[in-house]
Amino acid sequence: MTALVAIRASLFTLGILSFAAHWFMPQWTRPDLYFAVTVSPTFPTSAEGLEVLQRYRRSLLVVAMPTLGAWIPSVLLSRGLYWEPLILLLQVGACLVVFYRARGLVLRHASPPTTIREAKIGRHRRVPGGSLAAAGPFILLAACACYLATHWSLIPAHMVLRWAADGRPARWVARTPLNVFSPLLIGLLALLAMSLFLFGVSHWLRPIDVSGRRGRQESRYRLAASTGLLLLEYWVSFVVAWVAARPTLPHMFQRIPVGLSLVPAMIALGTTLILLWLRQGERRMHKESSPAADLAAPIGDRIEDRYWRLGVFYSNPNDPSVLVEKRFGIGYTLNFAHPIAWVIAIMPLLAFIVLAIAFKAW
Repeated sequence: MTALVAIRASLFTLGILSFAAHWFMPQWTRPDLYFAVTVSPTFPTSAEGLEVLQRYRRSLLVVAMPTLGAWIPSVLLSRGLYWEPLILLLQVGACLVVFYRARGLVLRHASPPTTIREAKIGRHRRVPGGSLAAAGPFILLAACACYLATHWSLIPAHMVLRWAADGRPARWVARTPLNVFSPLLIGLLALLAMSLFLFGVSHWLRPIDVSGRRGRQESRYRLAASTGLLLLEYWVSFVVAWVAARPTLPHMFQRIPVGLSLVPAMIALGTTLILLWLRQGERRMHKESSPAADLAAPIGDRIEDRYWRLGVFYSNPNDPSVLVEKRFGIGYTLNFAHPIAWVIAIMPLLAFIVLAIAFKAW
């Protein structure tokens, strides 16, 4: 399997997973959040709620199937990665348009959420494995940087940048500090963004429920999400350290196995399955609620709908939390009214800029 085939297979898999995720997302959130709108817990299973879901899924089929079918001529006729990313973006954009149309129908049935908020007093939640586990990826990058600096003479004057499918070097670059250390810099920026997000889940995330069964379930959900993100950090640090140090490695270890690109997909898939099993919020417990609870004000995420732009982007200057639960889908999103949220969002962009500068130099 060549790298091009692996990338195409990964993009096509992302397209399938994106379609499947949008298909099931309305049923993955809390029972009183429907298409990112606070509603009565009984509305999603009512006749009106089911009609909205059916119209949403019919529209998904209309926009998703042609884009998925466009992959066939793209793979057969194109020899490079020209159309595949564009097709994936078009598919995601079309799915979002369908979501916004369904959300507009649900807004007619919106209910104000409860204004009561719960808070936990005491020590902050810890990162999985503690501070040492969180620092592990950075320690690996620092060790690799020290190794390259102290073994500069072992680095060839011209390093192999890319390998051909037959195993022969396809492109060379000169040994310069930028070419040698740019993979570590790119990895550092990516790790900073991921670590800030991981730290935010432990310290800057406002819980919705802090006590009882719902509080314990929310804690398990948060732990699973944090563990998956920490594993991705270790994968990033390992890959960039390998890329930076491979000019000094034996020839048999200089080519990164194509299968290594499947590791983040496996981590993401495993984490997603665990999160789906845990269920975000109280959906699993709603069946045990009493009729009196159904008549009470919806809890939702204890946030008014007006702070959610298009139901996806959260911006509330009155909320000190940097992270909050997503309303559509699983996991967490940023509070863009907080400056730290923009730092987390910009870090990956800086990594892409450094990568573009490095490619231009190469």
